Parts: sequence; structure tokens; C-alpha cells
Amino acid sequence: MQGLFLFEVTMNVYLNLKPNNYDGDTDLLTVEVPASYTEELLQYVRPIAEGKNVSEDKILKDIIKESIIEIERRNYERKNRKNKKR
Repeated sequence: MQGLFLFEVTMNVYLNLKPNNYDGDTDLLTVEVPASYTEELLQYVRPIAEGKNVSEDKILKDIIKESIIEIERRNYERKNRKNKKR
């Protein structure tokens, strides 16, 4: 009897988001990148890494880290959208 096994491979990226001058407690952030996004993400990473002569791992971590910082910076709350009385 033959069986078919499919495994979805995820890429785990471990990030320390601690600022350089921070001496307090920190946690390590684990980001799981699903297999369906891995190759798409690496299409951005590879040319940057090659152009900057830096490892793909470092560029990938920088992209994820900067994305997290940008998302935290944004204000997603609705801004004064009160219904005007007509």
C-alpha cells in the first residue's frame, strides 16, 4: 500500500527586536513564513543581498524587522469619521 504524504514547509525566522541601547528584558520573536510566501519573499531578498554583498539571511531579517516597525508605527484607528447629520 502506497501513501502520499504532503508536508508544508515553513521558514522560521528568529528576530530580536531589542534596540541597541536597551538593557531591559527582551523576547525573541519567531516569524513563520508559510511555504506559499517563501519563494515570493526571496525574490525581493536575493537581488538586494547580491547588490549589497550581504547575506540573504540578514536582508530577510531586516525586511521583516522593518515591516514590523512600520506596522507598529501606523495608526489603524478610524480618524474622526463621525456621521454628519444631513
